Amino acid sequence: MKVFDLEANSYTDVMNIIQSYARVDDELEVSVEKILRDVRNRGDQALFDYTRSFDNFELTENNIRVSKEEVNEAYGKVDKGDLKALKTLRDNIEKVETKALRRLKIGFNLKGIRITQEVRPLDSVGCYVPGGKASYPSTLLMTVVPAKVANVKRVVVVSPPNKVTPELLVAADIAQVDEVYRVGGAQAIAALAYGTKSISPVQKIIGPGNQYVTIAKRIVSSDVEIDMLAGPTEILIFADNDADPKEVALDLISQAEHGPDSVCGVVTQSRRLADMVIKEVAKLCKNVERGDIVLRVMGERAFVIVTKNTNEALNFVNNFAPEHLEVLSSEPEKILSKISNAGVIIVNSPSVVTDYYSGVNHVLPTSCNAETRGGLTVLDYVKVIRTVYASKQSMAKAFPTIKKLALLEGLPNHLKAVEYRVEKNVA
Repeated sequence: MKVFDLEANSYTDVMNIIQSYARVDDELEVSVEKILRDVRNRGDQALFDYTRSFDNFELTENNIRVSKEEVNEAYGKVDKGDLKALKTLRDNIEKVETKALRRLKIGFNLKGIRITQEVRPLDSVGCYVPGGKASYPSTLLMTVVPAKVANVKRVVVVSPPNKVTPELLVAADIAQVDEVYRVGGAQAIAALAYGTKSISPVQKIIGPGNQYVTIAKRIVSSDVEIDMLAGPTEILIFADNDADPKEVALDLISQAEHGPDSVCGVVTQSRRLADMVIKEVAKLCKNVERGDIVLRVMGERAFVIVTKNTNEALNFVNNFAPEHLEVLSSEPEKILSKISNAGVIIVNSPSVVTDYYSGVNHVLPTSCNAETRGGLTVLDYVKVIRTVYASKQSMAKAFPTIKKLALLEGLPNHLKAVEYRVEKNVA
């Protein structure tokens, strides 16, 4: 782990180093653009070729879509305890998003004008479930369940073929996914955006992924809606003097095991805690599982920031705008009121709670995108539509204001559209 003491290092220099972990080189972007064009031009055949090349899997028009028979067979290969856990997570996500959706429906009266707000679901979404170094049925639930709560008509899942496990298929079934396809990477994003013979295009693309997927989503966003840029995972832990260094170390390692491009950091004003965390990480890493990944992240993309005071630490948090922010503090309320940029905030508990149980979505913005939005919610699957009912009496009351503003902006025909009705109603 790299240690940066802000008394000895320039704040700007430190921030540039840390933000460089998520930067993408130009060659990668060129490669992704080539894949997108190729899929757009050659359709299924390009999907088959890239899947053979990248995933070492022979994809055909007969096996690209998962069949109902395969889903039924998957149940026999999934442990009952795992199935119960998946159902619990599904139910918790459903409860959170249902409550959120209900809050969106409003109706009130504004000086005689009745205003209502309702939501309408999107027609179709494509949910990308990443593969990489693991399989993620939890991410499938996170992306699909809010769509079903919103009543999206067509919900599609794409995932790298070697990661379409029995657990993933069972998760897809209990979440009521409409279509599952064995295709991943930038080529899957292209298929969802532009369509092929096997995969019809969708209105919006949802879900996290590696750098290839994230770049692909950004590029196709000029043609199709996306949720956010949710790339390689990040965690930042704000830890005060009372934090348990072993808890901090365990939480860093839990996030690091996602993949070699994970970014893991701690910010604290306690040099003592910083030293203890580094010692705990070193001790735990001697026998850590998934060690090839964890050790690489800890060597290349893990850091500890030591600040002069709490305000400097919080300034770093807001500038870094982490995907996951853990607040480990004896007085968390004082800290939370000063945090404005984070994908999700977890207080005095590990971020794993949001991964597997709380029902709060773990699809979150990365690479400073938490400056402008939070995590995935049911709002990403709906359109908010407002309706205005203006009575004759309300138009008469509104007329003086409308007249002033219409003339102020030089739009006399706006004025006449209301003036005619007011005079007609008076007559």
